[in-house]
Amino acid sequence: MDIISQNKCSSLGMLFGAIALIFGIFHFSFGPFYAPQARLENVVAEKVSAVKKGIIAGLKGEKPLVTDKEETIDIDKVLDNSSIALAVIALVCAFIGGMRRENRWGIYGAIIFGGGTLVFHALLFGVALIFTIILIIMIFSFLSGGSPI
Repeated sequence: MDIISQNKCSSLGMLFGAIALIFGIFHFSFGPFYAPQARLENVVAEKVSAVKKGIIAGLKGEKPLVTDKEETIDIDKVLDNSSIALAVIALVCAFIGGMRRENRWGIYGAIIFGGGTLVFHALLFGVALIFTIILIIMIFSFLSGGSPI
């Protein structure tokens, strides 16, 4: 317990970094958590219906009824942004711990957990980008009549 009290910033950084890494891995393993988006046909039908009701209300001289949709909280964005924010806070705590000359194991732990979380998110983005490019190349190849890869 004495070690934690002497190395407050780096210990706090390790805690934030570990929580961020757990959030990232949990969301990757069990996500996405949002409800599926409405189909395009339903969205277009709702917009056309709203325009029709607005035109009819305007022709009758009534004030058009404006409905405001409530923005729902996207839990996926919350998890992603909170894990990235916690990882950055962990790296800042590691920096402050280094400036205060705290135990290097605590500083390295905060750097590993915080940096590992950021690298994990960057790696997932990179893999998704590579597969998207490969998919686009395969679609163009198929449409042009060439052999796939």
